[in-house]
Amino acid sequence: MTTRPLCRLENARQGSTLFLLCWAAYAAAYVGRYNYSAVMGAMIADGVLSHSAAGAVSTGYFICYAAGQLGSGFACQFVSPFGMIFAGLALSGLCNLGMAFAPPAALAALWAANGLLQSMFWPPIVRLFAESMPLAQQKGACVNINSTIPAGTFAAYGLCAVLLAAASWRAAFCACGLLLLGGSVLWQLATLRLRRACLAPRAARARAAAKSKAPGGAGAGALRAVLGAGLCWLVLPVLLHGGLKDGVTSWVPSMVQDRFAVSPAFSAAVSMALPLVNAGGAFAAGWLDRRVLHSELKTAASLFLLSCLCLALLPAAVGRSILFSMLLLALVTASMLGANTMLVNVMPVRAGRAGGAALLSGLLNAVTYAGAAAATWGTGLAAGRWGWGAVFALWLAMAGAALAVSAACTGRWQRFAQSCDGEG
Repeated sequence: MTTRPLCRLENARQGSTLFLLCWAAYAAAYVGRYNYSAVMGAMIADGVLSHSAAGAVSTGYFICYAAGQLGSGFACQFVSPFGMIFAGLALSGLCNLGMAFAPPAALAALWAANGLLQSMFWPPIVRLFAESMPLAQQKGACVNINSTIPAGTFAAYGLCAVLLAAASWRAAFCACGLLLLGGSVLWQLATLRLRRACLAPRAARARAAAKSKAPGGAGAGALRAVLGAGLCWLVLPVLLHGGLKDGVTSWVPSMVQDRFAVSPAFSAAVSMALPLVNAGGAFAAGWLDRRVLHSELKTAASLFLLSCLCLALLPAAVGRSILFSMLLLALVTASMLGANTMLVNVMPVRAGRAGGAALLSGLLNAVTYAGAAAATWGTGLAAGRWGWGAVFALWLAMAGAALAVSAACTGRWQRFAQSCDGEG
């Protein structure tokens, strides 16, 4: 079994087309992911799910998404990335349609399957950017693709808010499913010329086949170097930031509905404030690292500090103002998106200058979503048994622990990163 090579596109127009199509596909994927969070409060209110059961549905999704990232990262080296993205859109669309009609006992399994299918987007997009995007456009594409997160999340909450007000949560799942199926058709038709342009010539195939037979180990070497530098504790902030980034986003509509006694449609609409602020999280982190702190881990620590301050103020804000509460939660999720950029994107690339950055980033991303799975389940359990005050305390403890570990490791990381720069 050998890696299927791709050709690099020859002109900027082709590169722009590839980026826009990948952007649209990944944004659509977020609609088929966060729509459950937007309608979860309505499902609980209808008695379809309890708080703990609703958390278990999200947990199954994140577990399968985390495991699927590793499998998809391996598989996309041997199958067409264009085909993987098409299959992900189409099959995730069918899962969303199934959520509208499945009995309550089947919802957790169906949404877990959606997690596996949703993991089929990011590894192929990374491969297309790495092997087919014109070199002059690579860096911009890798940065700008982050805007799909707030755009897709905003679209999911907006569409679901309208359909919750006009119809029901079942209609919301149907609409999102049809959107993904339509996106799969658009992807297949619009990428026809790009697929032809990216077909590798026979000589490139031969070179790729020879390369695939060469001894590997670069990824394992990078991982051993990180562990050897005493940075194994960094797995904790990676785990916890994933829990805060996705756990908070998943439960905000339900919290707003419970604490402010508003309708499910209104809570979904108000939750659209999160992606509006999140849009600047990754870019703000990059600016802070490049212009002020000049250290990825110091930047992540500063973002954890901001989250701690916001979460400490949250209980008082929830008792007084929905607007101030949403602002604080938006700052938390935006700062966690910035921390994700540092911990999962930038730091593995720097540590793997001599090879292995992709594997290291994939492993850390899997840890991130393992944290999301644990946090969504834990939040549902805490909310159901002890109330939202216990949830706010849990989130604050998570941010505080991540801050403490990140701050303690900053000096060691800086020395290690400088040694990696010398190797690169």
